[in-house]
Amino acid sequence: MRSGNLIITHPEEAMNPSATLANTNLAEIINKWLADWDVPAQHWEYWKTAIDIQVYETYPAFLTTSGMSQNTPAGAWDADGKRHLAVKPQWLNPGVIAHEQAHNSYALLPPAQKVAFSSAYSLLKHTDPLIRLLYSKNQYGLTNDVEGHAEVYRYLGNQMPVELKMYYPLLF
Repeated sequence: MRSGNLIITHPEEAMNPSATLANTNLAEIINKWLADWDVPAQHWEYWKTAIDIQVYETYPAFLTTSGMSQNTPAGAWDADGKRHLAVKPQWLNPGVIAHEQAHNSYALLPPAQKVAFSSAYSLLKHTDPLIRLLYSKNQYGLTNDVEGHAEVYRYLGNQMPVELKMYYPLLF
């Protein structure tokens, strides 16, 4: 996505309606996300092992009874002292993984840093030209600060304002 000299680093990938459990490769997609978003190599093992990632054709009852719709492309949550990520095969792509892993990174922030992120993000979403470009095309990150945190990482990656990078543990 380009506007003048500004470029959205990671444009949205289309959903793949023909993707299934049988023809998708989670490890390949995770590796592509790690490489394309320049996640430091010393953190790769964490992202590959600390997060329970499952791909579901149909979300199991424990997810739907907790409020996750069958129409939801992906989600991340805490349960039993561990972070989890669920995704439908049609949405299994590096951008969706980046968004959900940003939620998992946000969960690592102590409360004071979440407040500090919100303060910095509140100003930058109105003043930073790249974030403004992003939200002129896709306003989902304006839903709340947690979604903003994920959307900024998902679409801008390393090109996000340097003032925000400290709020993405193990991603930079």
